[in-house]
Amino acid sequence: MDSEDEIEDNPQWKGVPGTIILINALNGSDITSLAHIATCGVVKQYLRSSKHNLIGVCYYGVKNSNATNLDAQDVKEIFPLSVPTVNDFKNLQIADPSKLEKCTELKMSDALWLCNKMFINCKKQLLSRTIIILTKLDIAPMKSDQKPCCSRAADLASSNVQIEIINISQEQYKVNPFYEDFFIEANNGKDVKLPPPVSDCKGIENLIQQQSHRHLAVSQLTLHIGEGFDIGVGVYRLLTQSTYTKSVNLVRDNNTVVTTVNKTMKVAVEQTPGSPHQMDIDEEETKTLLKSEIIHYQDYGGEKINFTDEEKKNMTNPFGPPMIKLLGFKPESLLCKEKWFIKPGYFLYPNEDIIEGSTVVFKALYKACAEMSMVALCMLCTRVNSRPYIVALSPCSNPLGLNVEIGFNVIHIPFVENIRNLPIPENSNDEILPEHKSAMQDILHNLKFDYKADMFENPKLQSQYRNIEAAVLSEENVEPFKDTTKPSQEKFQTLHADLFEELFGPFGAVALKRSAPTEVNDIDEDLLQKRIKTRNVNAYTVPQLKNILKYKNIPNLNNIKNVKKNELVEEVYKHCTV
Repeated sequence: MDSEDEIEDNPQWKGVPGTIILINALNGSDITSLAHIATCGVVKQYLRSSKHNLIGVCYYGVKNSNATNLDAQDVKEIFPLSVPTVNDFKNLQIADPSKLEKCTELKMSDALWLCNKMFINCKKQLLSRTIIILTKLDIAPMKSDQKPCCSRAADLASSNVQIEIINISQEQYKVNPFYEDFFIEANNGKDVKLPPPVSDCKGIENLIQQQSHRHLAVSQLTLHIGEGFDIGVGVYRLLTQSTYTKSVNLVRDNNTVVTTVNKTMKVAVEQTPGSPHQMDIDEEETKTLLKSEIIHYQDYGGEKINFTDEEKKNMTNPFGPPMIKLLGFKPESLLCKEKWFIKPGYFLYPNEDIIEGSTVVFKALYKACAEMSMVALCMLCTRVNSRPYIVALSPCSNPLGLNVEIGFNVIHIPFVENIRNLPIPENSNDEILPEHKSAMQDILHNLKFDYKADMFENPKLQSQYRNIEAAVLSEENVEPFKDTTKPSQEKFQTLHADLFEELFGPFGAVALKRSAPTEVNDIDEDLLQKRIKTRNVNAYTVPQLKNILKYKNIPNLNNIKNVKKNELVEEVYKHCTV
């Protein structure tokens, strides 16, 4: 089989994730308010990240006065399944659940029918379809609606629509048996544990984001382990880079955005002789071309060699379709993640949709690598037009605190040219004092902490973004943020103040610059003679050296106002040695 056939047979993973949030309005006012605030926070995060993920919000258990006979009567759509905008966020804020007219009995099947209709009417290609229900699991739908509700959940599950429930409650309570049956139908008959209750607004927001982002894979690939032995895996990027809004061009008169059109191209068209529309060869006609009609060319030997778009992709990646291929194993002790960092890594997780049974093999590979302290070396190619990388698969569990038991960290291994050693001078005359070494060890010990990539943010940018966001969303109060770049003086309370000041100067924001002494102060003779004997006089600052020379009252001393530090050190060695 040639490479072209392999690329055609390889499944194409295209589209964007679609998520619909359903909020039960018949719960208590506190629970409904928590769900509303958490949903507003999630939509705000979507606006901040400028992602093109689709999201929709609906309330069920409320009377919809604008509904027709063909619409769901007990469901109110706040905004449809689309990329959220500022107006959608404002509509969600206005839709206060306490002001909505609620139904007397809970009906849930119409809400699921409306979600299916929103997925069908979506004009964009969807990579995944997820329904997240925010409710308390104590009140079941009305008797006549329970069977249709389970039937719709089974139909949605068979159509690859995932239904997730976030249990919102401030206390433990007895779950209605209906939701156990509903959860089984929503998971294709599998026994799944009901989610535990959550009462924190931030926790609810994090759960919604986890469920809505779980399908954001960089690529879905096959892990080639051996001849005729492949499993399905998903390559995920756990951390996304911050995107900044690019500048746009506006018309001077009315400030409208200038748009560009690239659907037409000018091509030379030769006319047949005697044609009524005959034109010179040098003239050109503007003609709209299809993407398949556009060709690439390369000058070779004075001749233009033409290539189609498909041929160009095959030449860019001569290794075949995107895949990850196992090359071998190495001890984990040879792997240095900090030194080998050349680009952000990925996270590998099994995917049953590609090859059934991949999870069992993936767990066995994970267990073997973890028990034997080994890493798997692989060749990774995530896309058709990307070059392959040599990567190491390191066993990992609960990355970034996520609820993921198994997985592999994908670490890019550099080439020899990517590694540089720090230049260390061989002949160094500076002698390190034991007390200075002990002080530095204490400082490094106090500076240790569990690092996470999202811990530090630029406070100036965050303040600017919060003010712009408040102005756009018409909010009176600016959302506060914590400046994580400020130093913590509490961690340095146990350090020796004199040694710290001797090494780095006064600690704190007040004394950023050392001030030169105006008067001649007393000099510690013992310390001075000790540093002279150990040839460590350069540990003094320039003002201290000048103070020493003035204190000694050396005759015929030239003006030392603009003298460099090296010359001052030589003067101390010359005149102050006992």
